[in-house]
Amino acid sequence: MSTNASFNTEFRAETTSLYAVGLAFIVLRLGSRVHKLGITRLSPDDWVMAQNILWYTLLYVSVNKIIFGGGSNFMTEEEIATLTPETKATRVAGSKWVLVSEESMVLTIWSCKACMLFIYRRLTQGLKQRKIVDAVSIYVVLGFIGTQIALFTSCRPFSAYWSVPATDAQCWNYFHYEVTEGCFNVSADLTLLIVGMPLLFKARIPVQQKLILLTVFGMGLFVITAALLCKIYGLYPPLISYSYLNWFFREASVSVYVTNIPVIYSLLREAFPAMARWGYNTNKGSATRSNNGRIRTGTKDIGMTPFNRLGSTTDDAADSMKTQSQEHIIQYQDHGALKIHKDVTFTVQKEGSDDEDLESGRSPHHDPSHDRSTTYVTAQ
Repeated sequence: MSTNASFNTEFRAETTSLYAVGLAFIVLRLGSRVHKLGITRLSPDDWVMAQNILWYTLLYVSVNKIIFGGGSNFMTEEEIATLTPETKATRVAGSKWVLVSEESMVLTIWSCKACMLFIYRRLTQGLKQRKIVDAVSIYVVLGFIGTQIALFTSCRPFSAYWSVPATDAQCWNYFHYEVTEGCFNVSADLTLLIVGMPLLFKARIPVQQKLILLTVFGMGLFVITAALLCKIYGLYPPLISYSYLNWFFREASVSVYVTNIPVIYSLLREAFPAMARWGYNTNKGSATRSNNGRIRTGTKDIGMTPFNRLGSTTDDAADSMKTQSQEHIIQYQDHGALKIHKDVTFTVQKEGSDDEDLESGRSPHHDPSHDRSTTYVTAQ
């Protein structure tokens, strides 16, 4: 089956645009992570995405080779009847590129799944959902193994994949392999969405921040849709055409986008700090403590003398950004009563990578919350 010049031009323009954006996302991600952490401190998902450049690039090259290289053993009866030694050699080469495209596609999208699972494992560390993520990880690994077995065993002998004309239907339509790959691929993507959505809804972040993450999940739904359309255009007889390659590359590209957008968003927050404050109310009143040992709440200014657990006076500078437990003796002049005020302040600060901030729903510019427990003993 051949294509026309108009389709070829549009195909090259589309795939080149998608590839350029995907490659830019990967480079931005890795560049920001290396700048932030250094090469030796990169996380496993960063290394997985780094090697994914090879498979994504190979996929881009192979799909264009199929279209512009003269076709493959995907042929009509008329094309088989008019074969010449030259066109046969061209189609043999094209058939090999089809095999390369299928393998590079599997490696590209499964690398993206691995990256998302690493992120989920960090999100669910110490939580009961961690077991679910581990189970999904096992399923994804088994799916990858099953897909590889199907690809290397569906057409026998293996060299028949580039036979022209094809000696068996499995060697040009990849039917058994495509069904196996489609089942594992779509089911794994759906499972990743099902696991991720509850984490998003439970995150204590403003609606504006959640909308950004919902957009990422919406792109995940597009990936599933593209995977289904790819199979329809590649396997359903009335619709079989090289249009399946359009959805083939769209699926891979959007998978790359979805995997890298969280880290890219963290980079944008650093470049544009206002983005990190979207939806947060920074105008609420709060109790503040001055350097002279007085605390001001609203319009009331109260003198306080801090003591630590051992009874020695604490130093404000040393208390900064630490977990504090203090008792204060407060003299209220207007009531003439002596009150013992116990003030417990917890401040937890975790230094993490950019994508961890986004994944956990934290804003690096958001003031940490204070939990206070107060006990008053009044002497009349």
